[in-house]
Amino acid sequence: MKYFTLPALILSLSCGSMSAHEPGQTHPTASDYRPPSKPLIIGQGEFRYQLVPAWATENDSQYPLGHCHAMAEDNRGRILLLNASKKHCLIALSPTGEVLDAWGSFAPGAHGLSVVKEKGREALFITDNSRDGKAFKTTLDGEILMTVSCPMESGLYEDPKEFRPSKPLHLPNGDFFVIDGYGKDYIHRFTAGGKYLSSFGGNLGKGEARLEHYGPHGGGLDFSEAEKPSIILALSDKNKVKRFSLDGTWLETISLPGSNPRDVVFHRGHIVIPHLGDQWPKDKNSAGYISVLNSKFKVIANLGGDPPEYDAQGKLKSMQHSSHLFYHPHGLCFDHKGNLYVAQFASNASWPLKFVRIGALSPLSNER
Repeated sequence: MKYFTLPALILSLSCGSMSAHEPGQTHPTASDYRPPSKPLIIGQGEFRYQLVPAWATENDSQYPLGHCHAMAEDNRGRILLLNASKKHCLIALSPTGEVLDAWGSFAPGAHGLSVVKEKGREALFITDNSRDGKAFKTTLDGEILMTVSCPMESGLYEDPKEFRPSKPLHLPNGDFFVIDGYGKDYIHRFTAGGKYLSSFGGNLGKGEARLEHYGPHGGGLDFSEAEKPSIILALSDKNKVKRFSLDGTWLETISLPGSNPRDVVFHRGHIVIPHLGDQWPKDKNSAGYISVLNSKFKVIANLGGDPPEYDAQGKLKSMQHSSHLFYHPHGLCFDHKGNLYVAQFASNASWPLKFVRIGALSPLSNER
């Protein structure tokens, strides 16, 4: 597996598309935000991407958006967008931005999305972070196959309304975890059939084993060490990520100053983390950016952000956005060609941003 060192900053702003960040410059409010109309180039080194302007925007009138939370590619090559909506929580798009399908009135607080391969087919898991939230297993066409509610049998809840799940994570044997990121910050494990098994995080354990409120927002399962798989959690308002063993034993905390990590996505041997805003929640109008980390959790590039810097002791300096390209990047995915799609929260109902990668690609692998 190959990893890359950080070359000099390469940040290209296409003529007239937008200005770079300057100290004291104010980011627009959500109601004023408009995605760039020119093919802006962002990133550093091996991780440079060019914006595809106005991707999917022709769907505005027919498919009004709520908060866009998560994205994934299915085996049909469709780009799936999870949209907080009472009408259609999932919108399936072609790579060119055409809406191919839209469905789902059952998850108005649709927040977390995963595509799971099982028995020769793919299924979707969708978490709804409304009060008394649910995790739904569906077909690719929206038929509900299973519903998982608040695990009252855990003894950790007094009221089902306390359960507000943010993302599902899946193991090869079919078991899955549900992150209660907007509820009580527990990580719950279930069997493939939805039977409750165990919990960690929240107020369980001591010290770093605990998860503070509005901490565990997203995450990913790391199988790079076959004998020691782990869970990596994005602690949104805590400016860090944490690693746990599958039984909930705390392993490591990685500080990401100036960040607001919302999810963990594995791509070509790297970890990609969207930050809703670099001063969130202190500054809810901050632009946000996306970090690329190597297997040692060293930040090697920031998309839409200043290049990462480490001091002489190897400590990461505070990061920030470098342009007004993004407005609350919340979820992202890569398609099988390596194109990047970014869903944004509270961004004036804007459609996701699509980017094509510039330069040579490392060997394709979605596993670390």
